[in-house]
Amino acid sequence: MKILLIAPYVSLNYERSKNEMIREDFYPSAALLHLGAILRANDHEPLLLDMNNAVVHSQRENYLEFQKKQIIENLDKYKPDMIGLNCLFSGVFPDVLEFAKLIKQKRPDIKIALGGIHATTFPNEILSNCNDIDYIAIGEGENSIVALAAYIERKDKKILESIKSFAYRDEDGKVIINRQKNYVEDLDALPMPAWDLINLQKFEMDLNHYHNPKNLPIKYKAAIFSSRACPLACNFCDMFLVMGKKHRKKSIKSIVDEIEVLNKEYGVNFFSFMDDQLTLNRSHIIGLCDEVLKRNIKMMFNTPNGLWVNSLREEVIAKMVEAGLVYANLAIEHGDDHIRNNVIGKNLERDKIYEANRLLKKYKVKTVGMFLMGFPEDTNETLQNSYNMMEELELDNYSVQTVIPFPETKLFNQVVKEKILLGNWNMDELWRTPITLGQYGQKQGFLIKPHNMSLDSLEKWRFKFDEIKLKYWTIASKKTKYSNLEKLPANKIPKKNSGLIFESLEP
Repeated sequence: MKILLIAPYVSLNYERSKNEMIREDFYPSAALLHLGAILRANDHEPLLLDMNNAVVHSQRENYLEFQKKQIIENLDKYKPDMIGLNCLFSGVFPDVLEFAKLIKQKRPDIKIALGGIHATTFPNEILSNCNDIDYIAIGEGENSIVALAAYIERKDKKILESIKSFAYRDEDGKVIINRQKNYVEDLDALPMPAWDLINLQKFEMDLNHYHNPKNLPIKYKAAIFSSRACPLACNFCDMFLVMGKKHRKKSIKSIVDEIEVLNKEYGVNFFSFMDDQLTLNRSHIIGLCDEVLKRNIKMMFNTPNGLWVNSLREEVIAKMVEAGLVYANLAIEHGDDHIRNNVIGKNLERDKIYEANRLLKKYKVKTVGMFLMGFPEDTNETLQNSYNMMEELELDNYSVQTVIPFPETKLFNQVVKEKILLGNWNMDELWRTPITLGQYGQKQGFLIKPHNMSLDSLEKWRFKFDEIKLKYWTIASKKTKYSNLEKLPANKIPKKNSGLIFESLEP
């Protein structure tokens, strides 16, 4: 069968900041690449329409209509037998619904399957209210989409009823949800992602300002997964909904095979390891780096989803740097020991943070500190502790996000129970109005009212964290595009109370 897989453009124009953001985060969709590969391995003909790219971004003033036009063109040209829609982030759900409606208007007979975090969180609500969506893959989608394609092709009801981690409507319109786990236990059983099915040129960005100690040409970045899932239990994280808690690793050979193909056949020199736990297993990450070096692959890489600081021993850092590590995101989360360890559940001692920072500076790795603010337990004192830690660490960049209480997390359950959500929340409508920054029009997009802190105080800290980001962004990053604050275009400098955070910029 011909199966059209669609990933939407992710707009970053949150309500709290209408400023145009510089985008350096266009990666080919890992979901589409993996699903396309396994469909092809099962004798189907996948077609990948990944619209989160630089071409669509160039049309961002009218990005929704631009995407709809592309969808119609692909429906007319390829005449697919089935559609797979990716909704990785909840914020794109309204756009995904528009796409489903458009597809059904054009092809009422075609079946549409939805996957991603949002679909995984609200399968019953979506299928009960959205007639344009026929099926939902819960969690990882490889096994589900192959089984679904077999059902649509053969019309064998027993196949549909047997699909694990899957939801659909029966002949009477009743929503049926099979919540049996369906994780891919052996990641090496999956075929290499279908990189040949996308046009990398659509993801090309101006990356000449990147820290580039190897002086390699960089036009685009490729997202690589060497493992899936994270066994930790941070109170704000919802990724366990999709990947579970069991950490599963690819073999070193399969990881480096993919890197080598991208490097030698597609000219990719910069890789982003998207693992939630890249360095959990010391021998595995060291072995991976050794294999890269053995094959003489000239590459650089970063870790956008954050490294587990507890795992950063000197031998690990030294080996990663030798293989090409140039940017390290550190998942610190908070500078207050009580909030970081007792509230979030990070189990990360202060001394370990400073030790990892010292080692990364020793090996000349550019660093990004990942912090969160706005927890129920936050106070002026706890946020001052975060600020003080940032001043002491002097990392090359900081990402200070306002914490979001995603459904089914410990944080969400807490704030609902304690009735400290800001705005008029209708729990029955969360599936329809995804939780994103600024959706309720609160100051700076805050969604939680801390127990012992005013919103005015939170707003002041939001601005202070934006300021400290710019302060250290200009110190140790001589090769960045905006290494001097005065060179930053006027429309990119956050004015007081703007809340602009530059989340997509590297140090």
